[in-house]
Parts: sequence; structure tokens; C-alpha cells
Amino acid sequence: MLKYAIFSFFMLAMVTTRAQTTTYNQTDERGRQQGQWIVRYPARMGEDAYAEWGTYEHGVKWGAWYRFDGDAQVTAIEHFRNGVLDGEAKYFENGALVCVGHFRGLNPRYQFDTIYVEDPVTNAETRKIIPSDKGTVKHGLWRYYDVRTGRLEREIDYQLDEVLVRQDFAIAAIDSAYYKSREAAMPHNQKHLYRPPRDKRVQYTDLR
Repeated sequence: MLKYAIFSFFMLAMVTTRAQTTTYNQTDERGRQQGQWIVRYPARMGEDAYAEWGTYEHGVKWGAWYRFDGDAQVTAIEHFRNGVLDGEAKYFENGALVCVGHFRGLNPRYQFDTIYVEDPVTNAETRKIIPSDKGTVKHGLWRYYDVRTGRLEREIDYQLDEVLVRQDFAIAAIDSAYYKSREAAMPHNQKHLYRPPRDKRVQYTDLR
């Protein structure tokens, strides 16, 4: 989990540095969002404020998009194609990876999209036609981790949002002591965790 906390720090530093040398939040000749954008969302309806950083191509999201909370920690890394979620997605809590999975984006330019699915028993592939207005579907293996220990807790194999296989991983008695000691050693469980002076901390609201 420490590597993801460090990753969040370097991500923020990179965004801050690039914000000083890169032109952000531009539009094309038709007024559509173009290039790299930093988008801030205020707290509303019980949800905390957050910010996103990624790339637009003529008004639609493409590639990797990073989401930050109010403490400048990465909470999500998602990939977009043609404005919809498509590809690997990672989700974090307090700097720790809690979920990684895959989306299959549907083509918004057409009313229907075609996806090949595999029968888990026969391995035979079947073509399925589904409405594109669903936007995106979970498609592939999703893994869920314990936020405190990083232990793999669950795997779910999806095809078009349907669960094919689900497996939960219980802690064996022999492993219980190991995970407890590992959890106690995590940086966020230390009583004297270092924090920089207040005037040296950077919030995502400082990014311009």
C-alpha cells in the first residue's frame, strides 16, 4: 500500500510541475474541450469535493484519467475511449489499492454494439448485440483487496455486467498472525507518521 501512497505524491508533484509548463483547459475552434484538463468538482449532495486530470479530444475523454480527493490522494485511475469507460480501472482508499478491474466501453456512435463472449464451460465464443446507451459494462476479471492489509479478498469474473464466477478468499488460521503484523507495520498505522509542515502541503485546489 505504501507504493500507492508514494505514487499519489509523485502524481501530484508531476501535475503541479506540468501545470506550470503546460497549457490546460483549452478548447478547439468549435468550443469543445481539447487537450489536458484539470476539472474540479465542489462538494454537493453529501459527496466530497474532488478533482480530475486527463485528456479530451474534441470534447470527449480519451486515455487515462486520474481522480484526486481533497487531500490530493489518487482515488481512481480510469481509462476512457470515445468518452466512455473502457479498459483497466483502479480504485484506491487512503492511498491503498482496493479494486482493479476492466470495463468494456460501448460505441456511442451507433445504437447497438457487438461483443464476443466466451462460454465458461465450453470456451465457445458467441456474438452478442447490446444497446449502446448502457455506456459501459464490467467485462473481465475484477479483484478486490483489503484496504488495511492489501490481501486479496475476492475475484469476480464478469461478462457484460453478468457474474460468471465469484471466488472469496478467507484467511487461513496460519496466515492470521502474519496479516495482523503486516497491518500493524503499515505506515498509516504508525503513531508518529510524518506530515510536512502545513505551509509546505499542496492541495489540488492550488493547481492552476
